[in-house]
Amino acid sequence: MTVSAWRSRDFRRVWGASTSAALGSEIGELAMPVLALVWLGASAQELSWVRAATFLPYLLLTLWLGVLVDRYRRRPLLIGAETVNGLVLLTVAGLALAGWLTVPVLVVSTFVLGSMSVLHMLADFSFVPQIVTKSQLPDANARITATHSAIGIGGAGVGGALVQALTAPVAVGINGVGRVVAVLLLRRIDTIEEPPQPAQTSAWTQAKEGMSTLVRHRVVRALATEATLWNLGNELFMLALTVSIISARGDGPLVLGLVLMAGGVGAFTGASLSAKLTRRFGYGHSLIAALLLGNTAPLVGVLLARDTSLRSLLILACAFLLSGLGIGVANSQAVTVRQLTVPEHLRGRVNAAYRLLSWGALSVGALLAGLSIQALSTWPTAVIGTALMAISTLPVALSPVRRMRELDIPGS
Repeated sequence: MTVSAWRSRDFRRVWGASTSAALGSEIGELAMPVLALVWLGASAQELSWVRAATFLPYLLLTLWLGVLVDRYRRRPLLIGAETVNGLVLLTVAGLALAGWLTVPVLVVSTFVLGSMSVLHMLADFSFVPQIVTKSQLPDANARITATHSAIGIGGAGVGGALVQALTAPVAVGINGVGRVVAVLLLRRIDTIEEPPQPAQTSAWTQAKEGMSTLVRHRVVRALATEATLWNLGNELFMLALTVSIISARGDGPLVLGLVLMAGGVGAFTGASLSAKLTRRFGYGHSLIAALLLGNTAPLVGVLLARDTSLRSLLILACAFLLSGLGIGVANSQAVTVRQLTVPEHLRGRVNAAYRLLSWGALSVGALLAGLSIQALSTWPTAVIGTALMAISTLPVALSPVRRMRELDIPGS
């Protein structure tokens, strides 16, 4: 039986910190590309370097940071990650306003921000189950997913408006302030973490154990494959869409934010329906149906749109709405099953392996997007990306997930 996680004061603080960081991140998601393209005059290729640097840590550092998360208490790691994020973002904003920011400095800064995002994501994944009970965990994940989706509704629009009205550097600075608020909330958490057991093996052995556990786990392996293909395609799609809209329209930042808002509306609705659909149809059926909708809608939207006219933008907004709906249903389910089916002492490393594959694909996708836009232009690149997103459902549809009804399942 699911119990409300809101009863936990520490969960409310974690939720608040996550919300503050997510809101700042949503604003930064629009501010950083505009900062590169408009403020610094970067090319599409240079923008792809900035995007690749953001996600390169998922390839280079994820396994090792997963070991770190399993060896040390998670709350200090979360506080440290958000402190560094806040300092870097405020520094980038200051350099940009002073006229001292360059593309290489922005690339290095985004690499640091990406590294801290990896650390935060891994530590948060392992920390939430420690501050709520097992019966509260599904509700905790659903609340966090729904809140992030709601931020996607308002955050994208607010971010676009801030960039349009106050300039990209100011928006980046607001992102930094959000990270400072997250640090203050994390410092108020009362839960005393038990120190992890001393490592009996080397970091390399522990890292391999996380990857091998994921590979053997049929359900988590299928989810990781789907997420990897989806992220690779989505990065191609999003970079092509960003360059296309920002380059073609004077109101590009605001328009892009409004289009992305539609995805937030869908994701919030989907996250709100996730638990009900699981109870009604079972985990497997509802997840696969949600993935089919969420992963296919962007391809249909791009094929019908083809440009950045008002008609095409409305089509794309509808596609984002439907895609967000499907993704919102699936995300909270997927996070919960990964947490419940992996032993606590392995959570950090298995999640690190998962993120290495799924989010590491974003850095590859960013580099491929820059090359593809140069060779083929933006719209063919968007078609390729959304086609990859559409086929990413297959690994899950062909896995044991389709026969699952309960979230609390065996690990293999």
